[in-house]
Amino acid sequence: MAARLAPDPLTLPAWALPMALCALLAATLWLHLPLMLWDHIDLVPILDAWRHGELAASQFWRLHDGSHFHSAAYAVLLATTWASGGRPWLDCVAGWAFCALLAWTLWRIVDAGWRGAAVARGWRWAMLGLIVHPGQLANLQWGWQVAVFISLLGAVAPIRLLTLELPTHALNLAGVLLAALGVLGFSTTLAVFPVALALIVMRGEWAWSRRFGFALPWLLVGAGLVAWLLAARGQSAPLPGMGVLALYALNYLGGGVLRFAEELAPWWAALALLAAAHAAWRCRHRPQARAWLALMAFAVGCALLTALGRVASFGAAHGFVTRYASFALVFWIGWLGLMVLAWRDAGPVWRRWVRPLLGATLVFAAANGLHLGKKAWTTHQRAVVYAEQIRAQYPHLDDALLAQAYGERAAVARERLALLRQWGFAPFDRDAAPGD
Repeated sequence: MAARLAPDPLTLPAWALPMALCALLAATLWLHLPLMLWDHIDLVPILDAWRHGELAASQFWRLHDGSHFHSAAYAVLLATTWASGGRPWLDCVAGWAFCALLAWTLWRIVDAGWRGAAVARGWRWAMLGLIVHPGQLANLQWGWQVAVFISLLGAVAPIRLLTLELPTHALNLAGVLLAALGVLGFSTTLAVFPVALALIVMRGEWAWSRRFGFALPWLLVGAGLVAWLLAARGQSAPLPGMGVLALYALNYLGGGVLRFAEELAPWWAALALLAAAHAAWRCRHRPQARAWLALMAFAVGCALLTALGRVASFGAAHGFVTRYASFALVFWIGWLGLMVLAWRDAGPVWRRWVRPLLGATLVFAAANGLHLGKKAWTTHQRAVVYAEQIRAQYPHLDDALLAQAYGERAAVARERLALLRQWGFAPFDRDAAPGD
């Protein structure tokens, strides 16, 4: 009988990722928002159109707030809202399912990116902590944000496919399709298209004809999506200055590990970029570095695209919005992977400079997880109060309450809440009359 192979002492137990994801699901269900809040109320007219067979005439295929596609998210939310009877917990479970697929894909990138590098188990635990970071709860607890995880999966999965040792044309086309679906979740997934083209061009072992064959569908689909987006948006806003654009992007990235220290966050992100540039030079001949660089480049692209759309209206501090943490964490996952790959064998440099830098970043990330977890708890508590007040006050809803729960959508919230009550959906599922 063949001898059983001993487990690799440097890898994590097989249960580590599933258990971490189960803990994230438990936190998601515990902290989920029990009613449609803020942008989520915009699903109501789409749902009404769907119920009357008029989905094509609704906002389903149009930009949301003139900036993002959400069609893929709408499709998921229509299904989960119908299946749950209008209870948002199932929307959150769907978001978690996409998050779990994203986590599994990132974990496959970790395995490939550190293969043969004898990376200590501690760094793998650290990477797992970033992948299932509590910062994800800001998007997981709000069912509307299923779009975020569709978007991220639509970018990370193609990066994984294009960094395989022997990707095929079929896998390449699958990556293009996933990226297009990601754009229909959030338009920031467009950032993966130039990243994919760079990954293809970097394949020096391929003939140029093969590289062109792989690049062509990315060029065609990317150009089509950009043209569709620009046509749907109409007149574009003037470009912001480079300084404020860069600050917004650094805030966006730094918020992934230092949302609790906003003055330090952009400086730490800038330091991380400088360190990554040196690490990238050290790894310039190592194919394993490509996936790490691609993850970082995608996150930087998301930061810049978001800055272009938001900084003129909201200022650079808007980059610290907690919901951007899911995108920023992709940057820090790629950064940690690249830094460990580049510097682990550097002897004194590793011990004196790089390892303390990584250690400080991980301490910041852990503290940020507590900070963002507390914010998720606070948001959940407010949502519970909103649900109770809306049920108690209906139909005589206070204007201040609607402004808190729906912001600029307060004016249309009354009509949409009336439909939710008619259907027996949350927050009226406890007391809706049978005749409604």
